[in-house]
Amino acid sequence: MPTTVAVEAIPTLDLCSLPPDERPKRVLEAFDRLTPGERLVLAGADWGGELLRQLQSERRGLFEWSVLSSRPGERRVELARRADSAPAMRTVDEALSWDHDRLDALEREAFGRRAAGDFESAAEIFSGFAAGLRRHIRFEEEILFPAFETRAGIPPTAGPTAVMRVEHREIEELIGLIEAGMADPGSKVEALRLRLHDVLGDHNLKEEQVLYPTTDELLGEKEADALVARIQRFDG
Repeated sequence: MPTTVAVEAIPTLDLCSLPPDERPKRVLEAFDRLTPGERLVLAGADWGGELLRQLQSERRGLFEWSVLSSRPGERRVELARRADSAPAMRTVDEALSWDHDRLDALEREAFGRRAAGDFESAAEIFSGFAAGLRRHIRFEEEILFPAFETRAGIPPTAGPTAVMRVEHREIEELIGLIEAGMADPGSKVEALRLRLHDVLGDHNLKEEQVLYPTTDELLGEKEADALVARIQRFDG
């Protein structure tokens, strides 16, 4: 798949260092200074809720919202600016395919660092990839799949989403095994990576060519946009 996201040092705004009533204003100011494609990490306990709703209201369609860590005390979100000309109404296909590309870039960077002998950095970056992919799987199964199944009249135990749930379990097993071995120079994670690519490559292709566009067609423009907003708010 094409890559639209590069792995690089990203500036961080520590929300915990700001009074709560100043956080929304400071985030909007920082976001407005970003150029298309630039990103900002929001660190702190109160990055979600009202702040995200304000962004969705006042900067509608202009941003991507990627949860990097939801652990207490380590909550971080990556806020990315889309092109100013991007449509305000989001589609499932565009938004979730973008997340596939973001995750693919992290995975490649992790193995690039490992190949260069930087095992500690490789493990850290792969853990970010694994966390993001696990979250992607959860919001698909808890938000996207039910919406598709309801509109298509297909039960969860049949059809494409049933197959995709099985593939999700295999993907989760593989990323867990790779994550456990990334920092070990003697581990066989490269072989596991090939297996992951076999499963994940076909899986993502089916989603991007069939599931996502079909869901957009079934829901229509307004409901698809609302579904993307729900996925952005997902904190599972």
